[in-house]
Amino acid sequence: MKLSYKLSFLLIIFFFHPLYSEQYDLAIKYLGVSVVNVEISDSDNKLTVKAKATSIASIAAKMDNFYSIEYIDNYLPITYKKKINQKDYFEDRITTYDRVDLKANRTSFIDPEKNCEYNIVEPIRDFFSSLFYLRNAIDDEQGEIWLDANKLLWKAEYEVVEKETIKSILGKLKTIKVKIDFTNVSGAEKERSDMLTNNLVNEERSLYFWFSDDERRIPVKAKFVMKPFPVIWKLKNYKE
Repeated sequence: MKLSYKLSFLLIIFFFHPLYSEQYDLAIKYLGVSVVNVEISDSDNKLTVKAKATSIASIAAKMDNFYSIEYIDNYLPITYKKKINQKDYFEDRITTYDRVDLKANRTSFIDPEKNCEYNIVEPIRDFFSSLFYLRNAIDDEQGEIWLDANKLLWKAEYEVVEKETIKSILGKLKTIKVKIDFTNVSGAEKERSDMLTNNLVNEERSLYFWFSDDERRIPVKAKFVMKPFPVIWKLKNYKE
């Protein structure tokens, strides 16, 4: 009887207590000014992302975006939901991935004309699941990730360029600096998209990430190279 009670207790812990959870708060800065606050949580095979423009930035460009990704092993997404609210651009859609028949199905809850089915490759990922996959992939100092950016197939080639110690909210950290370059494999013209994800996928601009050089691989900083000034992401808070 005692064993039965103990087993029941362990089962309750297993089903109702998250096995793994992380939360990141980041600030996106331009010219040193915070323009967007981003909250990312990773818990129970689900990524949730909220991005909202700061009060200063809202004067020029409103943003109140939400993303939700359900994934399986190695951050392979099953579903990718987006609700975009930006000045004069809106989205409310879900994309589901069939990795057997290698098809993706996109459903828009705003404009049925944007509903579509398209071909994918098996290891396809969205922007956020790619970022989290990359954390462990950089055990190999170079490689590639396949991206779905608004139904276009992109190849993201990454390379560890250096180890660097930087100042962060977590103090001075040894980091792994990674450079990412993009190639539009589909060749088709990009659709209009949200400012936070697919607009960063650009053949003419590199994206850099700094991950903590430890077992956690925390993304403490990012830089999107654009003219005349880059856009910088910085970690504001992290908790497990």
